[in-house]
Amino acid sequence: MRLLKIIGIVLASLLVIVGLSIGGYKVMKKAEHDEMVRIVESEEVKKIIEDDLKEMDQFSLTNKGKIKSYQIDDKSINHSPMGGIKLKIYINNDEELYVFFTYTSYSETDPLKIINDKGKKETIGTVRQVIENETGIKVYVVESPDQSEVSVLYEGSKAPFDEGWEVDWLANDIPMAQNILKGEEGVTSQLKAAASILDDIMLEYPNAKISVYGHSLGSMNAQYALANVRDISRISGAYIYQGPNIYPVLTKEQRQRVDAIKYRIHNYVDDKDLVPIGYPKNRMDSVGVVGMMHHVDSVQQVDFVYSQHLWGGYVFNEDGSLKIKNDRSSFEKRYSSGLDKVSSGLYSYAKAKEALASGGYTSGEELFLDSEQALTISSGLHEVANAGHEEICSIVHKAHQEAEKIVASTYHVPFGFILSPTEVATAYSDGGVSRTTIVDDLDHYFYPKIKKSEKLAEDFQSLEKQIADGVQKKLEDDKELAGNFKEWMKIK
Repeated sequence: MRLLKIIGIVLASLLVIVGLSIGGYKVMKKAEHDEMVRIVESEEVKKIIEDDLKEMDQFSLTNKGKIKSYQIDDKSINHSPMGGIKLKIYINNDEELYVFFTYTSYSETDPLKIINDKGKKETIGTVRQVIENETGIKVYVVESPDQSEVSVLYEGSKAPFDEGWEVDWLANDIPMAQNILKGEEGVTSQLKAAASILDDIMLEYPNAKISVYGHSLGSMNAQYALANVRDISRISGAYIYQGPNIYPVLTKEQRQRVDAIKYRIHNYVDDKDLVPIGYPKNRMDSVGVVGMMHHVDSVQQVDFVYSQHLWGGYVFNEDGSLKIKNDRSSFEKRYSSGLDKVSSGLYSYAKAKEALASGGYTSGEELFLDSEQALTISSGLHEVANAGHEEICSIVHKAHQEAEKIVASTYHVPFGFILSPTEVATAYSDGGVSRTTIVDDLDHYFYPKIKKSEKLAEDFQSLEKQIADGVQKKLEDDKELAGNFKEWMKIK
């Protein structure tokens, strides 16, 4: 216990020392944009838009309605970050009164295409199944071209008064909101179906890694499915948006399971959206939440109920990444690999310890459990230390480049001066501003810190290797114990 405490302190100290997909939009080629415009102007999409407008105003597009007309902003037609086509609709020719729509339609065997970071259309998979049942759930199963990964996409709630909306809203959204606000355990039939469907998909695609996606009610479905997944090692990642936080209604066992894969789950929430309820107040970390919490730095929409909920307030940086508030997610994301090794490894260790507990532990079982715990922690420490060293090197490299720019600027002759560049640089040097004071002193300051972080990473790597080599030597000397280790590994 003392050793674990010391290691925990070292890990915490290391994280303090080194502590900073949603893909971005790219400009579409004219041909791609024209194709999207053609789809948007089709009768099918026109009917969807006008049906949605009637949900906002039952007398829309009539003399009795407040919505007299609508106009599609052709410039806004673009690919949605969650797939499909996103567009802006102006109401009554008023450019300050608008709503966003997203149109997507997929069937089994349809190829799923996106615009990649080079602006090219890329097929990322094929829709293999579209699953629906009496709970109102709808799930798309997409298999990657090389069949190595399967994406499971949970659809959100149907719009009010669309066919089947009662099941989503009355039997799932409202009851779940009540449970979340009260902090009462228990979920609805659709969330239970989501968990069962994910397990079935994993059985059907036994060799594939699984990634999970969901928005709104789909986010709740995804959260619950992940909290009940049988084999956490098969989950490669999860990306959920604008959904209520169901962590408060999970059982202790479900919380432990979803915490084990916390650093693979990206939970994006726009605080200006009214739907994502149940998140801890005034916290910028991921405590009490399913996954890593990303607080979206959004823009307030005029239609704060509809557009805000459908990513309307999302803002992207110049590099295409989503703009996030200054929360803990950037730190967690940078060290997610090491943190995941520890969290998922210790969860598996706890399950194995529980399974072997009946009748007390044999000496072989104790060795197995101790070695698994030590390897998990040392591997995580090595991963985090290595990531910290790389980040320090990156920061120093950027600082060095900026320092070089400053040195170069000392040769610039100010306007109106008749001195040569060399004479200007000499004048700076005489005043104490030179390459030595700007670049060399900076490098000398950081060099020992780089070496220290490098040594720390090497030490943890050595520790991990020593533990692994020691266990391997023991197993080579004891074939019976080696056979037992193989069996015990299966219960993790």
